[in-house]
Amino acid sequence: MVICTPLFSAPAMAAPDARALLKESETRHRTKTQQYSGDLTVVNKEGKVRKKGWNSYRQGYAGDSKNLIRFTDPPEVKGVGFLSLPRPGSDNPDQWLYLPSMKRERRIAPQDRDASFVGTDFNYEDMEEFDHEKYKVSLQGEETLDGQPCWVITAIPLEKGSKSIYQKLTLYLRKDILYLVREDLIRKGEKEPAKRLVLSDIKNVEGHYVAARMEMTDLKKGSHTTVTLKQISFNRPQPASRFTLQNLTREGGD
Repeated sequence: MVICTPLFSAPAMAAPDARALLKESETRHRTKTQQYSGDLTVVNKEGKVRKKGWNSYRQGYAGDSKNLIRFTDPPEVKGVGFLSLPRPGSDNPDQWLYLPSMKRERRIAPQDRDASFVGTDFNYEDMEEFDHEKYKVSLQGEETLDGQPCWVITAIPLEKGSKSIYQKLTLYLRKDILYLVREDLIRKGEKEPAKRLVLSDIKNVEGHYVAARMEMTDLKKGSHTTVTLKQISFNRPQPASRFTLQNLTREGGD
């Protein structure tokens, strides 16, 4: 039995509460684990295309999630790994990047959260799962995207234990399934979005909605990175040893 959080507060037909919408979205889409293989394509402003393949594993959700990504091709990036673990007492996770050529992991320092993730248009902060509890949120209005009515919600980092590179996010939630389909990211000190994440090709896999295509566009550079998810599965048991530094640095580790 699923008990849904009421989205509308009294009086009836009043505007919904942004926090309630985000809580309900999290309740609906939370899974214990997720894993997939993916293709990653980077297109720079000159139109040069670079492609990579990876496998991704997640355990937990949003604020308590553990993530491991392992690149599979081309040969020059095969074995490169990325591990993100929640850090007790901090809103920011611990993140490490493993480079087989150097045979050691590198911890991502807080000042490097704005650095590009392996030459893509995602930075290290973008690799964190969105956790609405880290933000002050408010409903901005409604908008239709690709024929789908959406709630538009602004999210401002609370900055208690975290140091976000952004001053505001604008989230677009599809009304019918409360699924995030777009996110505009405004950097500190700027007025216009620097980047835009669009989630599309939404499928129902094993009873869970998932965007099989994600595209991050750097609106200033004119480049974009597209991630296509394949062979997606949910709630498969994950070995505890998968989300460890030992596995990250192990030759042939998954």
